[in-house]
Amino acid sequence: MSRDVSILACPKCGGAPLVAAEESLACAGCDSRFPIEDGIPDLLVGERFHDESGCDVWENEEKTGRFLATSYLAPLIERLFGDRDPVSLRVLSIGCGVGSDVEVLGSRGYEAYGADAGGRPQLWRRRSFPERFYFANAKHLPFRSETFDFVFLCCVIPHIGVVGDTYETTPDHAAQRQAAWDEALRVLKRGGHILLSAPNKRCPLDLFHRKFHWVHLPRVHSPWETFLLSVDEYREQLVVRGGCRDFEVLPLEGYWGFFISSGYWFGRLLQAPIRLLFKLMSWESTRWLRGTFLNPWLVVRAQKS
Repeated sequence: MSRDVSILACPKCGGAPLVAAEESLACAGCDSRFPIEDGIPDLLVGERFHDESGCDVWENEEKTGRFLATSYLAPLIERLFGDRDPVSLRVLSIGCGVGSDVEVLGSRGYEAYGADAGGRPQLWRRRSFPERFYFANAKHLPFRSETFDFVFLCCVIPHIGVVGDTYETTPDHAAQRQAAWDEALRVLKRGGHILLSAPNKRCPLDLFHRKFHWVHLPRVHSPWETFLLSVDEYREQLVVRGGCRDFEVLPLEGYWGFFISSGYWFGRLLQAPIRLLFKLMSWESTRWLRGTFLNPWLVVRAQKS
């Protein structure tokens, strides 16, 4: 298994190259060493994300990641980059979870990488490209600046600066999230595209973060809570602060596979109007609705100037 260390940079000192050493990666600048455990480099700086674990959770993530990469991400990348050969494009999934999205994109020819700070590294070893996964924090990415053509964060930003795996934010959540924003844009090439997604702050029904796992009704929340983000906040970070251009709210059709809710009758009943709403907002004539309170899930994209 050959790992390309030429794209790596020390996540501790922020920029010095990493070189391969025995059972580790070493920083040429600050002399920090990062262990390689069963083939996966541990480049984590900062806290670990204590997310859910278990076979049922992993199985759903597996299906969801494959569906997302196949039906949404790959077609979008093809549209954004026109006639470019997939092998010429380097993409990064920040918060890649079990890594099935990275595997699908890699199988299509893209040089796809994944980074995650949760409890999923043991699953990466079974992937087709295990050498492209890194245990790392979104606020301290172990990659050199302007490395990737396409960077995506699917429901990652809201889970930064929170208490555990909850929707209660910490007093410094804004600063923590700013670090993640800065890192994502730092590793993105000029002219490259960034995609982010999460539930819509302005929609009072959060369909994707239930208070208890056995409760299948949406979480009702205030549109002013600090856990989620609105279109205006995404635009502020990407365009005003990040200097990006061509900002847009993307359609939702093809994003979700609805695998969990399809397993029981009440879930299928609930998903029917949601599927209809997603289809409605995919029309060009109704695209202005995507940023309103009527849209439960946001997918935004921008291009780095």
